[in-house]
Amino acid sequence: MNLTASASPGKRGAALLIVLAFVVILSGLAVAYLSRTGTDRQLAHGTFNESRADILARSALDLIVGDLKQEIALGSTSSTVNGAVIYNPIQPAYIQPTRSGNPPGTPDPAPNLIRRSVQSDPITSPGVSSHASAVNSTTDVSSNGRSISLARWNKHYLIPRVAGLSSPNDTTPIASFVAPDWVLVTTTGPAMLTTPSAAVLGRYAYAIYDEGGIIDINVAGYPPDPNTTVPQYGPKGLLSFADLTAVGMSTSSENDLVGWRNYASAQPSGSFGGFTFTPATATNYFNAVIPSTNDFLTTNGTVWNNGTDQKFVTRQMLIEYRQAVNFSADAMRYLGTFSRERNVSTWNNSQIPRFPIAKLNEVIPTGDAARIKADFGLVWNSDHWDYYGRASATLASSIAAFDYANPEFFQLLNYALPGRSTGDILTVGASIIDQNDTDQNTTIIEYAANPSVSPNPRAYGVEVTPAPAPAPTPPTTPTVLNRALRSVGEFGYAYDNISSGQTLNFTLNSATDAGVLDLFSYTSATVRAGVVNLNMRNSSVMAAVLSGAIEAQPSATPSRPRRDAIAARLVAATSSSPALSRQDLARLTAAVIANLGASEENREVVSRALSDLCQTRTWNLTIDVIAQSGRYPSIAVALKDFIVEGEKRYWLHVAIDRFTGEVIDQQLEAVYE
Repeated sequence: MNLTASASPGKRGAALLIVLAFVVILSGLAVAYLSRTGTDRQLAHGTFNESRADILARSALDLIVGDLKQEIALGSTSSTVNGAVIYNPIQPAYIQPTRSGNPPGTPDPAPNLIRRSVQSDPITSPGVSSHASAVNSTTDVSSNGRSISLARWNKHYLIPRVAGLSSPNDTTPIASFVAPDWVLVTTTGPAMLTTPSAAVLGRYAYAIYDEGGIIDINVAGYPPDPNTTVPQYGPKGLLSFADLTAVGMSTSSENDLVGWRNYASAQPSGSFGGFTFTPATATNYFNAVIPSTNDFLTTNGTVWNNGTDQKFVTRQMLIEYRQAVNFSADAMRYLGTFSRERNVSTWNNSQIPRFPIAKLNEVIPTGDAARIKADFGLVWNSDHWDYYGRASATLASSIAAFDYANPEFFQLLNYALPGRSTGDILTVGASIIDQNDTDQNTTIIEYAANPSVSPNPRAYGVEVTPAPAPAPTPPTTPTVLNRALRSVGEFGYAYDNISSGQTLNFTLNSATDAGVLDLFSYTSATVRAGVVNLNMRNSSVMAAVLSGAIEAQPSATPSRPRRDAIAARLVAATSSSPALSRQDLARLTAAVIANLGASEENREVVSRALSDLCQTRTWNLTIDVIAQSGRYPSIAVALKDFIVEGEKRYWLHVAIDRFTGEVIDQQLEAVYE
């Protein structure tokens, strides 16, 4: 055998195939490696650009909030009250953010819209320009085909939709709405440019909406008739008794909402999408929302039937809920998920923490003596109260000036009702105590004469059964509630001067009593949700708040057409002359008096319905910002020739105290599209 002979052709072919197979495998591995490397590089580049867009969006929000704070300072004179700097509006119009870039028309075609980023910004002082350049986010398409559609800008439904849409999920806004313009951001910050620049790092556009002028859906809405009774919802006092059918929800949709949101506390029948109530479960709801300690910022933690109460933590959650239960899409522009108020007065620039009227329940002979003296300056004496004042150990002949940080009840009344005698103030307070308690005993308060004479003078409240002599007899039968008061507006039932039959009056344009409305509060919470802006522009929201309010005891309520007329005129009144505090409810009542009943009680339905759920001091806003990272290429000739590399959108819900400039709360909501 020849051992050196060449291998057979078959073996050589097999070896070649094996080599080729290895070459193919190695080539595949190389291609896969290069492809993976390229993909990773693209992913890393994309992640980098998205991170840049995210940083840009958050920075834009900081700039926008900073501009709002600057607007507060520019539109104010500053003063120091109780050691804190307070910004007093130079003009009533400056109590609200300045509007800019809004579509024209009467009635207001987009009442929630406060402003948008707009080129050649026409905003008037004290508003701060948006710094936008002449490039629109919708009509000026970028070099790589990117733009923000009008429907995307209205993803939140806060602008009215165009009429005739076939799909409730179509958010196309009214034709008069113009999309925001881009603010170009360079290495030195926002710049108003006319030509492209290599210094541009990205851009953002934004719109600001008045979330305080719509209804906080985490609080509002109750089981409708016939299960909830007029004595439950009629006194109002809380946004929990706003009627959501007034903003376009059906009765069944309102039942569904309350059943889902208050599932454990109300314990409704049925299941998601079909909750129903009985009188008993409607009462469960009433008992859950009525405690004066509620701030409505969290759920109560109750567990029932393996379920809990719910809360809309984002607006997108509310949008998804609407799609699931299919209530009217057009109701969405009246509904929000965020509202805040610091429970401090603004009347007369006092900045006093409001006195919780639930403390009236303390005033009973067997109550906590130390607490009653601290909160009311009263000491029980056999069959009547003695007025000492908080700091005195003997009868007082006058009501002392107070520490702004912690005044007692009668000091606040004395401050709100200047020029009254000590006896007048104690008479008003005694009558308020009688309105709030459940017994039939007239409250009697003795105080010292000045100069001292005998016997000491006494002030008398008013009950259904008149007090024994020497108390003056009311000339007419008084209305005495004999139940826990539901709002400071119900102070209007208190007699100011029993001998002449007058009660506190909250119905006149120049009412001297109306300062009382801003110094007392139903709730003891220092910061709370469930408030609406008294200077709202949505008459449907005002109608929801007023709907079903008791006009006259025990259960007379305005008809829906008259309710809607009252709401429209109230909104018109604040649009022409904004309210600065709850005291303005008297002025607003005078403005709509033609639509109200004849008696003072009829007319004070406005202050009773609105006083404890309205506010003027907090800007509750939704800032919608879209930011894009990117660059201008060297060949760019127009501002629209921007190359978009990353994008991020946020909705910032923010509450800014108009009188201190502080952000009292905020929620940042990343928008996923």
